[in-house]
Amino acid sequence: MLFMHLKLKVFRYNPETGERKYDYFEVPYEEGMTFLRAFQKIKEEIDPSFSFRAFCRAGICGTCTVFIDGFPKLACKEQTLPYVLSEQIVTVEPLDKFEVIRDLVVDNEEVINRMKKFRTWIKEYQGEVRIPPEVNKKIEKGADCILCSACQSYCPQVLEEEYAGPLFFAKIYRFLEDPREEDKEFRIKEALEGHLYHCLSCNKCNNACPKEVEPATLIRELMLVKSEIS
Repeated sequence: MLFMHLKLKVFRYNPETGERKYDYFEVPYEEGMTFLRAFQKIKEEIDPSFSFRAFCRAGICGTCTVFIDGFPKLACKEQTLPYVLSEQIVTVEPLDKFEVIRDLVVDNEEVINRMKKFRTWIKEYQGEVRIPPEVNKKIEKGADCILCSACQSYCPQVLEEEYAGPLFFAKIYRFLEDPREEDKEFRIKEALEGHLYHCLSCNKCNNACPKEVEPATLIRELMLVKSEIS
């Protein structure tokens, strides 16, 4: 494996010049190398101007999500060995449907603003609440979301400006089912304002989620809960 290389075709964007292009890199393979480690080697040893996002390196923060051969992946978790063995050139691009700031770095400000708009938290709750195991099972998937935006970037309906997207509907469902949430009507209202019923049921978000949250499944559950409350 000493002489094996990861061949990359990487999207580059320079905001100063407006130039968009693809650069080709060959990164020497090292045992256990992830795509994030390959990015770090490019920056440290080949091109210090190369830009990408990363933080935890443990598949928890979600900041390193990129498109690898057209599919959203966590760069810190995706192993390079299968791609190295294929000897094919791997295309790496920033998340789709997001404004690119530089190279693989995208602007996620819209996600942050929508999180505030949809109040993706529970207001201060007074008293003690015991969550039964069956209820906890309902909300744990939505709670596992790491805000990596893989589902948002892979969802074709997100192109519709007012469609909130799978990330937010998964969160809304999680809070709607949480017994500490006192304002259930608010959660239904925000789901409808996010055009819940415009979901295409294509399941692409389920396939894209690296944490197996299954947003499309939660969207269907959210629709059922809404009909029961109505």
